[in-house]
Amino acid sequence: MIELHGIIPYLVSPIDRNGLVITSELQRLCSDLIDEGVHGLCVLGSCGEFPYLTLEQKKGVVITAVNTAAKRVPVVAGVCGFSVMQAKTEAKLFTELGVDAVVIMLEKYFSLSPESMAAFYRSVAESIPCVPCVLYSNPKFMHFEIPMSVFEMLSDVPNIIYYKEASGVTGKLLNFKNLFNARYKLFSASAHIPLFVSMLGGVGWMAGPACLAPKTCIRLYELSKQGNIESALELQQKMWLLNDIFLKFGLTCCVKAGLEYLGYKVGAPIPPLEPLSSEQKEILFTVIDSVRVLGED
Repeated sequence: MIELHGIIPYLVSPIDRNGLVITSELQRLCSDLIDEGVHGLCVLGSCGEFPYLTLEQKKGVVITAVNTAAKRVPVVAGVCGFSVMQAKTEAKLFTELGVDAVVIMLEKYFSLSPESMAAFYRSVAESIPCVPCVLYSNPKFMHFEIPMSVFEMLSDVPNIIYYKEASGVTGKLLNFKNLFNARYKLFSASAHIPLFVSMLGGVGWMAGPACLAPKTCIRLYELSKQGNIESALELQQKMWLLNDIFLKFGLTCCVKAGLEYLGYKVGAPIPPLEPLSSEQKEILFTVIDSVRVLGED
């Protein structure tokens, strides 16, 4: 199975007013990010507005990313569902379309026991046994955390290899490392912990900011892997300005507006999400410029 590491931007889903994927812009974005040196591409994550897409739209995004990457870097796709069947359907389909790995996201309405949650992840992973799987915890958006007991119950599933952490709670990460050591490979999702995750032996950062400032994100990754912690921390602090704007104005809306500013016609956020105001864009664009230049030093 392919190994994932490094800076993996999670991409927007460019959708026009007729609901069609803007293939040309997604192709250009994928190609440019690969040329900038990213280590992979992730589609259908939070930046990709996955809850608002039809299955046909998701297929269009996956096909475009897979064909454009052309095995130059791995393509990772988010798969989700309230039911096991929904998530398995996406996992199998996207694997057939050529993705190299999947991020499994459980959508929860009713209360679920840890055993039920573990059964969900196990069933999806076992439906695609040759494909690496990433478990994803994002309590801000998903409104629950994956209990540590779930990871224990899944430790025998060989293709559940990675854990993408977005809570940003360092104590939880330390507990996770103490409990599982090298059993699961860690990716950072939150912008304030990629350096900490790297110091714990993590393998990379699945990063929304990498869509807008790929070289800066790559520089942070390289500094951390070189053990240059002082410089990496200084860089991460400066980069935080961008994530602070994401928190204030909305992740996807900021990334789409930022890409438009950079010349990519990726379309507006999908309703009910709203575009940024002119004043918000002005603030965002100034920060993008300040963060992008950090990757040129």
